[in-house]
Amino acid sequence: MPLEQLQQLQLDKFRKQAHRVYGNPFMKKRFHEAGMHPDDLKHWGDIKKVPFTYKDDLRDNYPTGLLCGKWEDVVRIHMTSGTTGVPTPMTYTKNDLDNWAVCMARNFVAGGLNKHDVVQQAHGLGLFTGGFGFHYGLERVGAKIVPTGAGGTERQLRLMQDWGTTVFTGTPSYAAYISEVALENGIDPVKDLKLRLGFHGGEPCTDELRHRINERMGYKAHGGGMRRCYGLTEMGGPMSMDCESESGIHIWLDHYLIELLDPDTLEAVQPGQPGELVLSNLSYEAMPILRYRTGDRVIISYDTCECGRTHPRITNFLGRVDDMLLVSGTNIFPSQVEDLLLQHPAISEHWQLVVGNRKGLHTLKVEVEPVPGAIIDDEYISTLEKTLHSFLEITCHVHFKPIGSLKRFEGKAVRVVDERNC
Repeated sequence: MPLEQLQQLQLDKFRKQAHRVYGNPFMKKRFHEAGMHPDDLKHWGDIKKVPFTYKDDLRDNYPTGLLCGKWEDVVRIHMTSGTTGVPTPMTYTKNDLDNWAVCMARNFVAGGLNKHDVVQQAHGLGLFTGGFGFHYGLERVGAKIVPTGAGGTERQLRLMQDWGTTVFTGTPSYAAYISEVALENGIDPVKDLKLRLGFHGGEPCTDELRHRINERMGYKAHGGGMRRCYGLTEMGGPMSMDCESESGIHIWLDHYLIELLDPDTLEAVQPGQPGELVLSNLSYEAMPILRYRTGDRVIISYDTCECGRTHPRITNFLGRVDDMLLVSGTNIFPSQVEDLLLQHPAISEHWQLVVGNRKGLHTLKVEVEPVPGAIIDDEYISTLEKTLHSFLEITCHVHFKPIGSLKRFEGKAVRVVDERNC
């Protein structure tokens, strides 16, 4: 559909959702505080009158305070782990689940999946939205699914060999780890496996890490590649993905409205410029969320993709606002560190950033493992520290650790250890 028609469809669906959320007491109060009514939404410019939704709104109204419509129509409940506080919930009607499956099926087809593929689905199944979102999208395409969930790495590899798995899903960290275990067990993914596609989400992934995963899992060698997935619980779960062109992550405009704003002024930024991604889910019934501030700093392209799709793409992830570390007055994003580290072939994908205190001053160090056979000397470390200092504008010491000493992750990787309050 041409972009202009998509945008008109979005405005029509946004108006409908505004009336839906207005029936919720909490959101009605928010609308009143903003001095507006859903009937005021007549033009695109009126969208900015609608109040933002924040993560704390979902937590403060846990469990059902943001529910719209009837509780009897709810058929599924997901939520974040809540390990850092009250969980962030999401509820679904049957139509919500169908729309979610449609978006995920589009993602997989755009990424090159077909019904002949054998897919090993290693995103966890449970309260986390990822596993179920992947599963029902894959099922809708008609692919053959082996629902392993996360973990059991040696068993994962055995199943890949037994069933001729062609597609693997899981976090990027787990893909990197499983390739390492494969080689330790005498399995060469390029020669001994048939993997051609990887659909990986649940955590950020730099271009450098994607390049390594492509090579080590054999995706590129078998004519395919790694596709990055983006999504969040507040929007229903995983929702967007790279297509075969690998020129950005498509967001389906008939189901999601995109705004890109300056996080300080809250004014719209121009296409091609960085800004905070603000999303509205346009098709969800049980828990529609409007103008959700994701905290993700991205660049969006509205140009028609090489694949022919008119839906815009996230072309760059610049880090999360809430992932930003303030160290001695300097803003540090972990994704920046990973991007720089993995440009060095001697450095493995296993690293962590440690922030500490020394005599009242903040310290920053990065602990990394070398790749097997790499020769690391003092001159190499000194050069790397100078590069980090130039890039981050703060002193960052580098400590090389023995191979295998840093923790491996079968789910989301923990990259930052903040010892300042320990």
